[in-house]
Amino acid sequence: MKLISWFILGLISFLFFSFPFNLNAFQVKIDKDTFANIQAQIRVFYINKDENNRWKPAGYPTRANFDYRTNYFEIYKYRLGVKGQLNNLISFYTFIDANESNNYQAKLWEGDIQFNFCPEFIVKIGKIRVPFSRHNFVARHNSPVMSSDGNYFLPNQFKEALKAVNPYAGGLKSSQPFKRTDVGMVITGFLKEGLFKYYIGIFNEDRFNSNRVWSFNGGFKDAITVSPPEDKKNFEYDIRLEFTPTFWGFKSEKTVFDPSLRVNQTYLGKMDTMTFGIGYHHEKHLDHIDKSTYGTSSLTREAYAVDFSFEKTFEQKYIIGAEAGYMYFDDTHFYETASGKYKKGDAYTWYGEAHIIYNQKMGFGIPGIGFRYEYVNIDGEYNNEKDLIYRRYGVCLDYYYAGRTNRIGIGFDYVNADDALEAYIKDNNWEESTFTWYVGIYAQF
Repeated sequence: MKLISWFILGLISFLFFSFPFNLNAFQVKIDKDTFANIQAQIRVFYINKDENNRWKPAGYPTRANFDYRTNYFEIYKYRLGVKGQLNNLISFYTFIDANESNNYQAKLWEGDIQFNFCPEFIVKIGKIRVPFSRHNFVARHNSPVMSSDGNYFLPNQFKEALKAVNPYAGGLKSSQPFKRTDVGMVITGFLKEGLFKYYIGIFNEDRFNSNRVWSFNGGFKDAITVSPPEDKKNFEYDIRLEFTPTFWGFKSEKTVFDPSLRVNQTYLGKMDTMTFGIGYHHEKHLDHIDKSTYGTSSLTREAYAVDFSFEKTFEQKYIIGAEAGYMYFDDTHFYETASGKYKKGDAYTWYGEAHIIYNQKMGFGIPGIGFRYEYVNIDGEYNNEKDLIYRRYGVCLDYYYAGRTNRIGIGFDYVNADDALEAYIKDNNWEESTFTWYVGIYAQF
C-alpha cells in the first residue's frame, strides 16, 4: 500500500477513536466565518453470494463456471471528508476514499471550490456531481437499501450490458462513457425560497471508441475509426430543473448550497420534502467513425431524466418516503443486426424506491425497512433475441443507531436477465439470475 494510503487510513483511525462519537463532524475553526468540518466514515459488509458473481478467478479459464455460494467479510470503503468555508463567499469540500476495488489505494474521490455570490447564483468548480438526474445527486451511503450503493453488489455478468452506458455509474473513472461525477463547473441557484432550483453544468468531453459496438455474436467491442477520436475537443453540457411545492408545507432540499451537491433519500424526520426534477445531457462521445461500416461518422449522446421524491413524517413517528425516476439515453452505441448491418443504439431505465421508518427508539436506535427496483433496457441483439434487459430487486432492514448514516442493515439483492442478455449469459455458462444477502455496518462521525 502506498504511503499516502497509510497516512489517510491512519488519520481516519486517529480521528475516529480520539474524539467522542456523535452525529457531528470534528470541526477546525479559525473564526465564525472560517472553519472546516472533518468527517470520517467506514462501511463494512458480510456478504453471501453466488460464486459466479466473482466472474473469473485468476488462474482459471476465461469461461470457467463456479457454481457455488461464497461468503466473506469485507471493508467496502474508508472515507475522509473535509467541508467548510474560507469566508462567506468561498466554500469548499474534498472526499478522499480508499475502496476495496482499488486495493484501498487512497485517491481523490470528489472535491470543489464554491463561490456563494447570492442564493440565486452559486458557482462550483472541481470534480463534482453531474446535474442530470436525481440519482446523480443521491448520497447512496444514506440510502435505506444498502445494496443501492453503486455497482458493488451487481454481478459482473450483468455489467456486460452496461459497457456503452451505465445509468447508475459510481465514482469517476476515465473509462466510463457516462459519468455521475466529472471535472467541470456548475452554476446553480435557489429561487423563490426553494420553490425552484436550477443547475447548469459544463464538463470535460470524453471521446473514445472503446466498447461502442454490440456484436450480434455477443459482447461489446471497439468501434472502427479512420483516425483517433479528438478527445476533449469540446464540452459536455447538462441542465437540471427542480420544483418543490413549498406552498404545501414541504421544505426544499439545500442541494444548491452544499458544495458536494448531495441529496438524501431519507432525512430521518428532520424535514418533510417533495421534489420534482427534469434533466438534460449532451455529449459528443465518438468521432472519426468508419462511415462505410456504420453509416455515420460520429455519435452524440443526448439524455433525458424525469424524477420525483417524497418524504413525510406522519403522527410524529412514521417516516414514509418514496422515489421514482426514468432516464433515457439516445445514440450511446451501435449494435449489429442479424442482417449484418449496424444501427444506432439507445438505452433507458426506470427505478423506484420506498421506505418506512419508525421514528421511535427501540433499544438504542430506530428501525426501518427499504425497497428498491431497477429496470435496465439497452439495444442489442443476440441469437434472434432483442434487447439487453435486466431487473434488480433489493430489500433492506435498517437499524439506525446514530443519525441517518450510522446503522446496521440486513438485506438481499436479486438480479435476473431477460431476452438477449439472458441468452448471452446462458451461452457463456454464467448465471442469468443471482441472489445475494448481506449484513452491513456503517459508522461515521
